[in-house]
Amino acid sequence: MFFGFQLTLGLMMVFYGYSVMKNPRVWGDQGRRAVKAEHFEEYCRQNGLFFLKAGCVVAVIGALDALVTLDALLYALLYIFGLAFAFYPLTRWCKANEGFTWPWPHVQSEKKRIKELRKNQGSQEAQEQDKK
Repeated sequence: MFFGFQLTLGLMMVFYGYSVMKNPRVWGDQGRRAVKAEHFEEYCRQNGLFFLKAGCVVAVIGALDALVTLDALLYALLYIFGLAFAFYPLTRWCKANEGFTWPWPHVQSEKKRIKELRKNQGSQEAQEQDKK
């Protein structure tokens, strides 16, 4: 009965990916601070494309599992090559446009963010005092 869950999950991922590709506002503000503003729409499109492809792979595996009994090797091959095929264009685009290969934003703790902000403000004040 696992195939039913897998098929449903895959189809939900396909729908979500398609929705994000067509309307980046579905993605919300997730990643908005980590990506340059001019690249945010394309970032959402690339993430949507990833979810679309990954969802197709998961749905196909679920559908095949419902029809026939699959060997463990087939599962491994479909997951490894299918997810790699879906994920590679996104990392390549992020590296070319954003300078990093991980497509999802790194969350910085509030304490670190405040510490860096104070350090930057202190260095700016020191520069202003040096100019006077």
